Amino acid sequence: MQNHLTKIWVLCFIIVSQIYTTRIKQVSVFDFIKEFPQATCLQCTHKYSFNMTPYPLYPQVDQNFFPSKGFFTDMFIMQVPQGTAYLHDGSGDVFLNNCFIKETQIKDMNYFAGPEFDIADISNIVTIPGRVAVISHIFPECYGHWIFDVLGQLALLEKHNIEYDYLCVPYHTKYMKEALDLWGIDRNKIIPLSQKLCIQADTIIMPTSVTQTEIRVGKNANYNVDFLLKHVSQKLLAGAMCSKNTHTFSEKVFISRKDAIRGRRVVSNEDEIFALFEPLGFKRYELTLLSLAQQIELFNNAKTIVSFVGSGSTNIIFCKPGTHYIEIVQKMVDATFFYVSDIFKLQYSFINNSTIPDLLYGHQHSQEDPFPLDKINFFLSQHPDL
Repeated sequence: MQNHLTKIWVLCFIIVSQIYTTRIKQVSVFDFIKEFPQATCLQCTHKYSFNMTPYPLYPQVDQNFFPSKGFFTDMFIMQVPQGTAYLHDGSGDVFLNNCFIKETQIKDMNYFAGPEFDIADISNIVTIPGRVAVISHIFPECYGHWIFDVLGQLALLEKHNIEYDYLCVPYHTKYMKEALDLWGIDRNKIIPLSQKLCIQADTIIMPTSVTQTEIRVGKNANYNVDFLLKHVSQKLLAGAMCSKNTHTFSEKVFISRKDAIRGRRVVSNEDEIFALFEPLGFKRYELTLLSLAQQIELFNNAKTIVSFVGSGSTNIIFCKPGTHYIEIVQKMVDATFFYVSDIFKLQYSFINNSTIPDLLYGHQHSQEDPFPLDKINFFLSQHPDL
């Protein structure tokens, strides 16, 4: 009798598992098209290269940690009739027709093992008439990734004149809403992309990653396609210039980290550091206290910007060429904003408190030691005209 009950329990477990799980396949764009021949795939780039000025902090190891030359993986825009798009809970990845498209990942971040895997059953499917464009990222709540990756995908759609009735996009922060307003997206066309949301539409439109590189790099740099990043800059700058801002901003800007998310890399002696810049005419700003339009105007108006490494520096895409961008490098070494400044032809300087071991062991969320004031003073002595 006990063995009989055990067999029944095992059988019920198998049936329940089959009912309440959905099988996901990991496939390339080309494999996806083979499996769903009704879908179309526009190849937007082919072996698009980058060739930038080498990162100046550690030239002896720069090509190992933050190569200045390489290629982006090819970018595609997929259009799937009667397709489904599901935002996976936890990873932030979007599954298209129960497939994880490998070209949608960034920096080789793939949290799924094996060619196929199971997830909780996709049961809450929302049917949307018309054409729905889906753009996302695994870290959309990071302002830098929102600008570089999410809006980069939006730029890709726009550059290729892709029309849609609705835009399904992360939409849960103030800057997300402000950015899409400045872009000119009708709010009535926006479907907030939320965890476990599954959309079925007449046509699902989804671009692949716009920042993935063929070279295998670690955490020490994010790379951006120049023409897409410039498109993002121009769209948001044009929108901000049309808004009615009455602020008068300093041409010498010091960006605070006191408003950093969850206190990440807050500098304990920031007040002492700013006290060295304040007599030179610098004014300190906490960016979260400004609207996005005001942040854009602040950076566009600036002639000199001092900033710690962090997402706030993303706004240098709105600077005029020749703006002096001074980066205070703590324990986290990241070449991202140097390469952005190279794309926009800014003058770059750094004040460095990192070491080569920090390239290997420094963590982006780690708390920082007080920044040595002697290094600030030395830099200022070398730049008397600042």
